[in-house]
Amino acid sequence: MSQQRFSWRTPGFTYADALTGARLVMLPYLIYGLAARLSALAVVTLAVMVASDLVDGRIARRLGQSRAFGAAFDSGIDFLVIYGLFTAYFALGILPWWKWIVIAAPAVLMAVTQILYVLHAPEVTFAVAPAGKMVGQIQFVYLPFLLARTFWLRAPWVETVDHVLFALLAGLTAVNTLDYARMLRRLRAPSRAAATPEVR
Repeated sequence: MSQQRFSWRTPGFTYADALTGARLVMLPYLIYGLAARLSALAVVTLAVMVASDLVDGRIARRLGQSRAFGAAFDSGIDFLVIYGLFTAYFALGILPWWKWIVIAAPAVLMAVTQILYVLHAPEVTFAVAPAGKMVGQIQFVYLPFLLARTFWLRAPWVETVDHVLFALLAGLTAVNTLDYARMLRRLRAPSRAAATPEVR
């Protein structure tokens, strides 16, 4: 399997990168489907987005186009899509403001940490937090659940399931936030040391 280095001068985007980027293009259609109460558009768009996330990595490996940038690009697009969709749910009144704050506020710390990590890394790559994968898995369950609740789920048990999923997500997000805070502190440590004058 080839590991191609990424160059900003000649980015050479791959088929897998194009498929990954398509998720960001599809996000406005999903939001429009939610806002206009077009359940078919929202569901089909979300299904295609999830399917593209499941196959883009496999396509890259099959075509021998795997590289660190591809993984970072995939994570970056997922970040924008996930938190963009949570923000849309909040704006449309689907997600209460306090749940949105709990979910979205840590994203600022995550974004700052990843930007600093990319600036320090020799290749375009993102830091991996231990709890990050579990957070992503719960998010990929919670987002379709909120969509289903918007259009169809009205039974009393639905609210209980919502609270359980949110509690799991909030707990894992808290752990993930602590991991990112530690990473950010380590990334900032060299710059602080360089800025401190030596005492003789």
